Amino acid sequence: MENWTHDFNIGSMVRTANAFQAKRVHIVGPHKWNRKGSLMTELYQHIENHPSITELVECWKLRIAGEIAAAQSQAAAIAFRMHESAGKNVEAGNDAGVSDALLAEGRVAGCAPSGISTDASDASGVGNGFEPTCMAQLAAIDQRIAELKAARVIALDIIPGAVPMETYRFPKRCLMLFGAEGPGLSEKALELADDVVYISQFGSVRSINAGAAAAVSMHAWISQHAAPQL
Repeated sequence: MENWTHDFNIGSMVRTANAFQAKRVHIVGPHKWNRKGSLMTELYQHIENHPSITELVECWKLRIAGEIAAAQSQAAAIAFRMHESAGKNVEAGNDAGVSDALLAEGRVAGCAPSGISTDASDASGVGNGFEPTCMAQLAAIDQRIAELKAARVIALDIIPGAVPMETYRFPKRCLMLFGAEGPGLSEKALELADDVVYISQFGSVRSINAGAAAAVSMHAWISQHAAPQL
């Protein structure tokens, strides 16, 4: 959120981000904002402050790159342990079927989800499903890195060239940029965005409250990526 005018909508946006479990809320500009609308969620919602939109986007992209690198290291560690295990089995006359091709294949295209260990000792043991467990971990890592590589910066604004939210497919990992009430997003924010998305409106007014727009946008992501909690 670009906090140009000490926007009172920021409190509402923080509350909405907490409701939909956004990883972080980023506030660009002044740290001061009206917390009344957040209903205390700012106390346990992760909030970061940035001096400029450029700094925010650069930090976010570096974070994504770091997560990709960490994922690749996790995948390489799993592949190496499988390679070691296969070598031991071959020496014992029990070829597990894992060859050097596993390492050469470069199965480092994803990030292990939280809770998955890369330690072979935690993978059910060499003789009890070790290889299938590792292959399942590698598949999860492949999917995770694909999601990270597809991450995009998305500006929410009604400008020429923007695409309607109703037909837009949100990536699993994204950074949504919202402007202040009234002036909207800065030219720099629009320049840094990979995509610009707008909420279709059909009445005599072609804009909605910034807090409401943020809620609609976050729920659009939820409707595409999160299973309903019944």
